[in-house]
Amino acid sequence: MKFKFVYKKLLFILLILILYSSLPSLAIALDVNTDNLSKPLRIIVPFAPGGSNDIVGRALATELSLRLKRNVFVENRPGAGGVMGTDMGAHSEPDGNTLVLISSTFTMNPSIMKLNYDPIKSFIPVSMIGMGPSVIVVNTQLPVQNMREFIDYSKKNPGTVFFGSAGVASFQHFQIELLKLKSGADITTIHYKGGSPALVDLASGHVQVALGSLIQMQNFIRSGKVKLLAVAGPKRIDLIPNIPTLHESSIDMDASNWWAILAPSGTPLPIVEALHRDINSVLGSAQMKQHLENEGAETVSLSRAELEKLIKDEINKWSVIAKKTGIKAE
Repeated sequence: MKFKFVYKKLLFILLILILYSSLPSLAIALDVNTDNLSKPLRIIVPFAPGGSNDIVGRALATELSLRLKRNVFVENRPGAGGVMGTDMGAHSEPDGNTLVLISSTFTMNPSIMKLNYDPIKSFIPVSMIGMGPSVIVVNTQLPVQNMREFIDYSKKNPGTVFFGSAGVASFQHFQIELLKLKSGADITTIHYKGGSPALVDLASGHVQVALGSLIQMQNFIRSGKVKLLAVAGPKRIDLIPNIPTLHESSIDMDASNWWAILAPSGTPLPIVEALHRDINSVLGSAQMKQHLENEGAETVSLSRAELEKLIKDEINKWSVIAKKTGIKAE
């Protein structure tokens, strides 16, 4: 009799432990079709291959695929300064199989463009990824060695200095307008469908200057295809310690880019929270940290609430700057 009582008690404890360990799975099952989670996970990058967004997206996809033991891939959808791909993400099925990689550009678009999505209501924040300083580079044939010489050259040769932008309302578009406002430089903007095509034309001499994340400039700088003039961030970069900041050239301006992941609004919260945990775990890995550090960027972890606040604050900030610079969707 005593043996039966002990046996039943042990069986009851075992049952409780099994139920407790399966609670997360049960919670997800109540909200989503778990069969969907075996499908490939798509990360939409709204810019052309080779740019900073693409580089960061592919690094994340590789590490996330290893962690989830699931196919995670990048889909490039360039156009309209990132708007086309972002719009595609906003109207994707909110089943947890589609994510959108955004950068500072996402918060700039609303101030000068009519969008088919709401930057706040159409998405749900998933995770911050990282941040990287920008640099200013010029064609190697341009007879300048630093920012002051470049500014003076542009003023003495009006209408001859062309800037390669990643697109209308892109990070580069806003930053170059801000640079013109702060320095008085005479620069004409040429828009491309991403930062990489702009850099290719810079190296060949079709445009004379570009501004963008160090992460996308590295190969061009190392190969000597472009000339590095300045760091457009708050401090010098360890990878290029001899290159001064804009502040050191008496130009009061910082231009650091950041990257984050969003999901279409309506994506079940348990999946969003799980992805947040998985991405943060990837960001904490030595491999991901080293990958971004090698490119002059760094991983940054924020809570989902902190990321939402960052996005709202940045949208307000760039709205004010758009009015000051008079920047328009051309």
